Parts: sequence; C-alpha cells; structure tokens
Amino acid sequence: MFNTFVGINHNQPTKDAPERRRAIAAKACVECRRRKTKCIGTKPCTGCLACNAECVFPEARRRGRKSQKTLANNATKDDCEALVKTLFPHSPIESLRGLSRATLLERARTEADYSPETSHQSSSATSPDMTTPNNPRSVPDLEANERLYKLQCQDSTVFEWDETSTETRHAVEDDVNALSLSQERKSSFVGISSVAAAVRALNIVLPAPIMEEKPIIPKMPSMHELPNQPPIISSSTPNRISSYREEQRLIDAYFAGIHVFAPIIHEPSFRNKYLTSQSSLERSWLALLNMVLALGSVTSSAGDSTEDLQYYNLAKQYLSLDSFGSGRLETLQALVLMGGQYLHFRNQPNMASAIIGACYRIASGLGLHLKGSEDYQGRISLQEEVKRRNWWTIYVLDTWGSMTLGRPSAALGTLIDTPKNVLDEQRGEVPPTEPTIHAPLIHNIHLCGIINRIQDRLIVNPILGYDELQSFDEMLVSWFQRLPPFLRSGDSSAPELQDARLVLKWRYQNTRFLLHRPILLDTVIRRAPLESLSTTDQIIVSKCRDIAADSIFSIQAEWRPTKICCWNAVWFLFQACLIPLMALMVEPTDHCEYQSWCNQVQIGISACEDMAQLSPVGPKTKAFLERLLLAVTNASSAISQYPISTIPQPHMDTIMGLLENNWDYFSENDALAQFDYSGLSYLDDQFLPQHYRPFA
Repeated sequence: MFNTFVGINHNQPTKDAPERRRAIAAKACVECRRRKTKCIGTKPCTGCLACNAECVFPEARRRGRKSQKTLANNATKDDCEALVKTLFPHSPIESLRGLSRATLLERARTEADYSPETSHQSSSATSPDMTTPNNPRSVPDLEANERLYKLQCQDSTVFEWDETSTETRHAVEDDVNALSLSQERKSSFVGISSVAAAVRALNIVLPAPIMEEKPIIPKMPSMHELPNQPPIISSSTPNRISSYREEQRLIDAYFAGIHVFAPIIHEPSFRNKYLTSQSSLERSWLALLNMVLALGSVTSSAGDSTEDLQYYNLAKQYLSLDSFGSGRLETLQALVLMGGQYLHFRNQPNMASAIIGACYRIASGLGLHLKGSEDYQGRISLQEEVKRRNWWTIYVLDTWGSMTLGRPSAALGTLIDTPKNVLDEQRGEVPPTEPTIHAPLIHNIHLCGIINRIQDRLIVNPILGYDELQSFDEMLVSWFQRLPPFLRSGDSSAPELQDARLVLKWRYQNTRFLLHRPILLDTVIRRAPLESLSTTDQIIVSKCRDIAADSIFSIQAEWRPTKICCWNAVWFLFQACLIPLMALMVEPTDHCEYQSWCNQVQIGISACEDMAQLSPVGPKTKAFLERLLLAVTNASSAISQYPISTIPQPHMDTIMGLLENNWDYFSENDALAQFDYSGLSYLDDQFLPQHYRPFA
C-alpha cells in the first residue's frame, strides 16, 4: 500500500477556496429583523424580494463613546478657554488675536483688578425694572457709525491749526468746547467723545427758523488794549522777575493746589534746591521753576489775571528744540507741566498734546519705564520712586487729554509697578486705606487703563455692542466701588485731597455717560424719541441720561470754593447738561420727564452762577446754557409744527442758530455786554474764549 503526499503551493489559491468571500453584513434590514431571518446585506435582499416587501436598512448610528484621545483633546480645549475667560472676562477670544505679549499682560491685569464680583452686577444708574434685553445689539450699526463719523469730520478730512500766535484771544481755537466749527478757521480733529460732537449733533437738528436773524454783538477790546498786560520778555531778561517772597507764595500755591493732580516733583528736594540755587543759571532748573511759578499764579490769582503769562514766557526761553537733545529729568518735568497742565488752561490743546507725546520719548530715553531695583526689604530708592511717578503721571495726563479731544492716546502701558502709597517724609509704604498725596495718582492710573480701552473702541466703532458696553460700564463701577473711603466719599481726615477726590468722581461719571453717549447722539441726529427705539437702545439712552443727572446733582451739591475745583466743576457740568438738552430736543413736550430735564439744566445754570467768582468761565457757561435751553425748547415746539422731512438743515460752519432766538432778551444781560466777537462765528468767541479747559 502506497501513500502519496502532495505539497501545497502557497503562491496559488487552493481549488476549494472561493476567490472572494461574501461580505458579512454588518446589520440586517428592517423586514428581516422583524421576521428574524438571515439577511444577505444587499439592497434589496433575497428575503424582501421573496415576500415582495420594501427593503430598508436603518441608518448607522454614531459611535456613542469617544476615544480617549478625543476626550483628552476636548478637555485641553475646555481648559484653555476657561483659562482665557479667567484672565480676560470682558474680552472675546477673537479680539485677543494678534495682540503683543505686553498688551495681553496689561489687559489681563486691568480686567483682573476691576472685574465686578458678579458677572451680572447691575449699575447704580440702572432702574430696577430694566433687565437684559432679549435682542442685544451684537454687531456695530454701520449706518449709525457713518452718521457719527460725520460729526467728527464734517465736510472735510483736512485738518490744520495754528496755536502759535502771541495774542491770547486769536491764539485760542477751543476744539474741546466746539468753538472751532467755522469752516473759515483752521481746526484740528476732535472725536466722538469731545464736546464738539454733542454740540454739532444739536446744531444739525435745530430747525431753520431759529437761524434766520443774526445779532449785532458788541465789540471787545483786543489783547493789546487789555489792562495789566505783561510785557514781552526779551532774551536779556534776568532769570527772576518777582521778589523772593512772591515766589515763595506761588510755590506754596502750586504744591497746595496743583501738585496732587501731577505729583512729579519731590517737594522737599525742590524746596531745598530752590533755597540753595538762587543764582543758578541751569536752564532745565529755571524752566521747571518758572512753570511751577506760572501754575502757582494760575491757582492763586484772580480769574481774569494774566500774571502767569510772564512766568510761562520766561520758561519758554529755557525750553527749545535743543531741550529735546538734553536728557534731564527737570527738563522733562517742565515739559510735563507745560503740556499736561498749563497749555490746557491757556487753550492750546494741540500744542499740549504734541508736547505730552514728546514727553513719552524723553521719559523712555531716561529709562523711566524700567522697573527699579529693590533692596532686601522690597523697598526702592527715592530716585526710582520719583521716576515711577513721572512715568505714570505722563500716562494719566495723556489719557485725560486724549479723551477730552476724542483722539487716540499715545499712552504706553508697561509692566512697571505703579507708585507706592508713601509719604515723602518716609521711605516705608503705608496701607492703601491711609490717605497720601500720591493716592489719587495711583487710582487714576487704574481708571485711565479702563478709559484707554474704551477710547480705543470708540475710535474704531462709536456704536459698541450691548454686551461690550455693559462690560466696560461694570468695570468702571467696580473700580469706583473699590476706591478707599477717603476718595469715594467725603472724608474730613484728608482735606488736602478733597479737590482731587471730587475731580476723580466727576471724571468717573463723565466717562460713564460718554461711554453711552454715541447712541444718544445718533438718536438726536435721527430725531428719534425714546419710545421709537429698540429695547437695547432704550436701556442705553436711559442710563446715559440717568448718569448725567447724577453728575449734575453731584457737582451742584459738592463743589468746593477753590479755583481748581470750580474750573473742573464747570467743565464737567457743561458736558453733563448737554445730555438733558439733547433729551429736550428729541422728546415730546408732554413726556413725563420733560420738566425734570429742564430742571437739570436750570440746576447747572444756577451752579455756574454760584461759581462765577472763582471760575472765569462760570458766567459765560451760564449764558450759553441759558441760550441753548431756550433754543432747544423753542426748537422742540417748532419741530412739532412741521414734518421732520420739511425742516431745512443748518450748515455746519456756524452755531449761530443755537443762540439767535429772542436775542433782545439776552442783549440786556450785563454779563454778555463786555464781549466782542466780530469777524468770527459767534460760538468761537462768545463762549469761553480763553480758559474753558479741564485743568486737572
């Protein structure tokens, strides 16, 4: 018996093996499942063909359980989003793309310090019955932004100005107060947060009948006819033009009234150098000394005095283009006082803005932006502390000026620490709740951080989304609530800080209603009453009006009889009174709050009259508010008599129409008989020709 073995060739398939295995059906059709028979997995299957039934396969269900890798990736993404939300609770992630590391760190610090404790914290100015709307404004209104853009640029995009004239009257081009609206005069750009934007909005909607007659305005003597005019100082003038006793008085006045708003000088060191450098010819020192004397004269002299000009002119002789080539701290301090304080008082805002911008470069060259070294106890030297104060004072002054003019700020955020809450007589730091001369600066720095963010957004899109606007407002409210008691409310323990406290509070209120004002301006241009607006816009407009009312009542109740306080009070009061005036312009006379808005303006008029002895612009502001109130109330009556589409529009090159109604009544006002405005638009000269400027 023989057995035969056959080898297997693995390269060739066996004869018995099929060439292709039938695909195993992943699932059966619905009919085979019901009949519980085998399904071949094709459509139609043999079972359905045999029974003539519809062959339907159920859709594949997604896998219920995710892989570990997917879960890990999702967890990482969620953690990153939560971390970003923690660092930037008020900024969408999209707005953070492309920002530098330094900018992100600064924004994170600002939002962490001043985020409200609860995400839905309501503003004190919001009525209890006001809730978040169902349809908040989430995207910018392009048409509204276009209308507000025209308020800033008028009919031309070419801006020029001239503030170099030696004659005080003709050197004044008060962009801050909308006094340069005449197209025959050169004017610089002012943005949506400026007073000019509000006045232009009112001017657009006033009907033509108010602009028909023009008054004859009495002539005012020119600058060279004014009494007590200081002589022009020549290059041969000695470095002193007043007695030692008078200089001491002015220095005391400076440190009593101005220093708290810009503490860039170490007072003991300054006084010591003044006593030991009587015959010094050092140009940087003489420039600083004369700027201190000029500001001391401003705060201590009569409202219409021009005594400060002689010190300012002398300081200018020691400051020239060559000063920018000499890096000295005293030169920088003199320029800061000139650009951040004095030139605003003398209504030269463009020159002031340019000088403050240059101060940033000088300060950077001096290394003021660097973080100073500390000793083993965590203390820094007095010299380093003074540098910090100078750097952050420039930051604050530039922010104030930029928001006043509605322009982008040159303020550069850094990671250096803010000044310490210390007494100049001591080296150690005192608790934050203890009042010092530097406390207002410290808290102003944090406020200006929020203001700069608001201003950056308003420049891009004046009409902000509802959520973003609420976020900014909550940050402001949270900042104010965190102020120490001696800055938040009247505290008799720190009388030297009362002016700074009030100005800080009024600036906070001013910032809040300026944040909400763009939508209000748009409603004025469109002549849209509150009831015609969306729910979102009604909330915003109502809040703007409420905050302005709070500001008016606060100024009327709390102003103090000092020149610095009154200058600022009149400035902020005028801006706040424009809000109820705009309400009177668009709302019907039978509105339930119509009389309340009239009363608010009357309160502002009365307060300006009370401050007339201490503020040179008090009487002029009073007269202007009276005329605006009469013009607006008469205009609202005229608008009710004509269809809106038939009312002719006034030209933007004059604001005469605001003030021309019932001129005979106003010509009898003795407060206005002394002014001359021939050859210029009425508002350019009649209203606040010199000193209308937020001084501190």
